[in-house]
Amino acid sequence: MQVSECKSLTKCDFNGCSNWAKYSFATKGVIKKDLCFCEQCLKEMYQALGKMQVPKGIESPFKYGKKLKKVEDKS
Repeated sequence: MQVSECKSLTKCDFNGCSNWAKYSFATKGVIKKDLCFCEQCLKEMYQALGKMQVPKGIESPFKYGKKLKKVEDKS
């Protein structure tokens, strides 16, 4: 999957939107045509996806809490 800026003037692919598309969404294989979105529709889609899928934080390989306690004990 790849999101890039549109190289030609096209309309937004969302139903009911008549804005000019600024970004295109391409996949390899399944969808033969790139989907084109205007900036407003892309932001709304991003917000809707953010409500469904929330990224989780990465677990740190370092234990900062233990290191801080050891430093405080030595002082």
